[in-house]
Amino acid sequence: MDYSDQFTTYLIFNGRDALFRWAREQGKLNNIVIVIKRSDCGGEGKRRPHVILACERNGNYKSCKSSETTDIRSDANSDRDTGTKKCGCPFLLKGVNIGDGDDWKLEVVCGVHNHPISEYLQGHSFVGRLTEEENALLVDMSKSLVKPRDTLVNIKDRDAMNVSTIKTIYNARIRNRTKEFAGRTQM
Repeated sequence: MDYSDQFTTYLIFNGRDALFRWAREQGKLNNIVIVIKRSDCGGEGKRRPHVILACERNGNYKSCKSSETTDIRSDANSDRDTGTKKCGCPFLLKGVNIGDGDDWKLEVVCGVHNHPISEYLQGHSFVGRLTEEENALLVDMSKSLVKPRDTLVNIKDRDAMNVSTIKTIYNARIRNRTKEFAGRTQM
């Protein structure tokens, strides 16, 4: 499936983060998870700073048992049937710094996916992460003894595109509680 039209834009982004935000929002709208594949900050006398964005399913599974890339499903010695998200998806976007300032443009290198696009992103590991603002809201609501399900409803009311689950809320609460009690003894 070709998604070049959804990611083709003539916008000039004010900063690298704005470029990421736009690409990931477009990915969410099309149920595609966009990740950073490679990044180069340039430097003096070097080429311009750029970043390569890809589908999360780009590349191949790298087994820790051998140095070559293999598909774990084709491993005959495997006693359990495990899977991987990686399927060598060719989808690539390239963000390039233009001019002397912090202006960026986005180019579609390849807009084709070689796998079916997921119907929904609910509970997805990367897209379901909480933002810093959502995490701060969660900490405040946890200190106010608000129930986790009410926290999730409040977060989803603020952002309709949020695909976090109740498990994400519980994990974030435990992580924040652990940070709060770090360095203290149980006594």
